[in-house]
Amino acid sequence: MVPADSPLRTVHDLVDQWRRDSGGVVVGGGSIGSLDHLLAGSAAAEAGVGPAGLNYIAYSGGGEMVAALLGDHLDVGVANTDEISDQVAAGELRVLGVSAPQRTADLPDAPTLREAGIDIVLSNWRGLVAAPGITAEQAADMRAFARELTATPQWRDALRRNGWLDGFQDGPAFDRTLAAETDRIREITEELGLA
Repeated sequence: MVPADSPLRTVHDLVDQWRRDSGGVVVGGGSIGSLDHLLAGSAAAEAGVGPAGLNYIAYSGGGEMVAALLGDHLDVGVANTDEISDQVAAGELRVLGVSAPQRTADLPDAPTLREAGIDIVLSNWRGLVAAPGITAEQAADMRAFARELTATPQWRDALRRNGWLDGFQDGPAFDRTLAAETDRIREITEELGLA
């Protein structure tokens, strides 16, 4: 996202600016190695400027980063949608794109990066895991419990209220996703010189 009066109107404007003056584009987000940092690094790589061209400032929280962005200390910010939706609704911030696989309910007018032609999907997902050594029966019980929880009206309400996408997976599908995400995050952190 950018301040509402930013000359950067689209993700492509950001990519063009990075290519013209990579170090001159100041990007802010969460701590070093956070999803925000990984997304900024991926976007810089997509722009062809690589990690050396990423001028990233880490903040301990979304509120600090938003304040810096609104105070003209940053050109671009990266944050969870729930951290910025109020400022977007108030017309203070403008979203260039979201890295979710589909548009989000809390920012329905913001295109996904893929819609904008940038092949990045990077979501802030959560998983339930257990300690090694549980039995197959215990694992099956935990998966059944998770499926039951995600079928409740309370879960649907939480999704709606928080603007979350439901990406529930379990068993082998989750195992494959976890392995793929681990490989992808390792690759990004290596590109950023963090691993």
